[in-house]
Amino acid sequence: MNSRQKSVLIRVTVAIMVFLYVAYVANNYVLSGRLPRFDFMVITSFVGIYFIWTIISETVLYKDPDVFVTEDEDQSSYAYLQLASMVALFYAAIDFVSIHWTRASALEPGIIYVGMVLFLFSCFYRGWGLSAIGKYFNPRIAIYEGHQLVTSGPYRAVRHPLYLGVLISLVGIDLIFSSWGALLITCLAILPLIIYRINLEEAFMLKHFGNQYRDYMKTSKKLIPGLW
Repeated sequence: MNSRQKSVLIRVTVAIMVFLYVAYVANNYVLSGRLPRFDFMVITSFVGIYFIWTIISETVLYKDPDVFVTEDEDQSSYAYLQLASMVALFYAAIDFVSIHWTRASALEPGIIYVGMVLFLFSCFYRGWGLSAIGKYFNPRIAIYEGHQLVTSGPYRAVRHPLYLGVLISLVGIDLIFSSWGALLITCLAILPLIIYRINLEEAFMLKHFGNQYRDYMKTSKKLIPGLW
């Protein structure tokens, strides 16, 4: 089992554990009449979409590299980002199902539908990005032998479209579970980590691609098309 497969296994295992716990709590609440059927349908719909996306992204869109990584500058930022994302996901789900500390009930069901649309859009957008970057994709900040700078697809307008896709996905999840507390975690913990990783990656790419990357920076934005 290679490092990517181990990473996928860890992510999926943690996600399954989170969802199984949420499903257990949700089922008990449904049986006791404390969880509306609509809420249960929201949870099951999201879990279904999430796992379909995981299967497609890991088995269809991802392409195994045919060369070795020559340098890695991740500095544990990927691990921190994964941890923060799982914390936000867990809080959003529990806030929706049981504790309701920061559940935006007054905005439902509209906020849930908006969240679903955002999450589905993020899946398509991230899929577009994965298809464009192909075998050069690595969740860590790393470079491969013979690495080529990718500027096609979503990379034409934005230098870090996969990070944008992740951010849209997380905001979508927060809205699906109608949790402004989870949205706060995304804004205060996850967004700074994404910006930190972007800055690490920009310096890393400038180191390896030099003027080619500087020219690319002049015709593209970091994260938000047309803005930044």
